[in-house]
Amino acid sequence: MAHRENGLFNVNHQKVEFLLQRALNPQFIHPLDTGPRAEIAVIGPKSNLEAMVFVILGQFWYSADYHLEELIVYVDPECRKSGHVKALIDWMKKSADDLGIPLITGVISKDRTAAKIRLYDRYLGRVGAFYLHPLRGHDVKRINHNMDRESWMGTR
Repeated sequence: MAHRENGLFNVNHQKVEFLLQRALNPQFIHPLDTGPRAEIAVIGPKSNLEAMVFVILGQFWYSADYHLEELIVYVDPECRKSGHVKALIDWMKKSADDLGIPLITGVISKDRTAAKIRLYDRYLGRVGAFYLHPLRGHDVKRINHNMDRESWMGTR
């Protein structure tokens, strides 16, 4: 569901499984293994996942400084009025604070993009923007569908 709503590229299930296993079973990572370290937080019972966040320790290409990098934040559409997203954002912020490193998170979405940006703006400081090229015809409406009328008409 998350990929249908937010995915921009094809899913590589082997890559996903590799990172999931590292997050779910860190005890099996050899101490000398310098590969990625990740963590997942979930909300909901085992039989009904309501929300999740997946983070990884990251570094920008130009720095040796670590940051906590969000890979995905997802709340099931049936639970979007629940406050789960605020709980996930708070968890990410606390995790970054506990580690003593910055949190890098953002909105990459093809659905309700403007609303998601407004939500993040309420809880986090904005430091930039992302853009996608090329936009295929069907992407333009999905990416911009909830912007103001003038912007929407300009993309038609």
